[in-house]
Amino acid sequence: MLVIGRSSFLARGFIDAHGADGIRHAAWADVARPEIFDGIGCVVNFALDPRYMREAYDPDLDCDRALAEAIGRAQADGRMPADAHVVMISTRKVYGPAGDQPLVETRVPAPQDAYGRNKLVTEQLLQDRFGPNLTILRLSNIFGFEDLPGRRTFLGLLLRSLREEGVIRYDVSPFTVKDFLPAEAFAAALVKVVRARPGGLFNIGSGVPLEAGWLAMWILEGYGRGSLSITDPSIRDAFTMDVQKFVARFGPVAGRDDIRAACLAIGRRLGG
Repeated sequence: MLVIGRSSFLARGFIDAHGADGIRHAAWADVARPEIFDGIGCVVNFALDPRYMREAYDPDLDCDRALAEAIGRAQADGRMPADAHVVMISTRKVYGPAGDQPLVETRVPAPQDAYGRNKLVTEQLLQDRFGPNLTILRLSNIFGFEDLPGRRTFLGLLLRSLREEGVIRYDVSPFTVKDFLPAEAFAAALVKVVRARPGGLFNIGSGVPLEAGWLAMWILEGYGRGSLSITDPSIRDAFTMDVQKFVARFGPVAGRDDIRAACLAIGRRLGG
């Protein structure tokens, strides 16, 4: 298996869960080396150009598209089997605003930002190229211990402000319902996907409609001190994933207790 993304937080977690045996973990620059694909039967890409998340679609910024072209060349040269399994990491933002219903795979996409629109374009390109050998995973909010240099994710900023200032700051109401999934649970789910190579589209999230304030409070509980400050009390971008399709095929992903346990562990680690 080839896993692309040396610096990816999620890639490292996946490799830890899967075990390094049988995995070739490569940097994005390695995609230009034809030999990196020798004998590979499964490819998972975590590489992402930051500009792809905020600018209009540009094929030169689409890592998945460039990787698909490299895979095509490797298959034509006999380096990879024609039926190699390709796993695309996508986003729930492809769906657009959730409204009052959980996001389900059969929903007609209506993305509202550049990232969602771009991922939808890429999904369609890869579907045309790989057909039934492609599995697309639309992810919810995956979180873990992200107090890492330069990491500007929701959890990365949250943990940094807690460690440096003793305060968690929210620019959204703590009553906003979102779908959170611990990184360890995502990694375990992805292990099941690469082993089963199902093909098709799956949501991966907890399916738990969790008020975002609980995430902060549980991290504070694990940390043992600190406070929560609300800088903007508006409720926006609420969503929950419908994960029934994934659960029916692979079993449960994570529940409320798993999310709480992950938050407590993050808080303890930050305080330790």
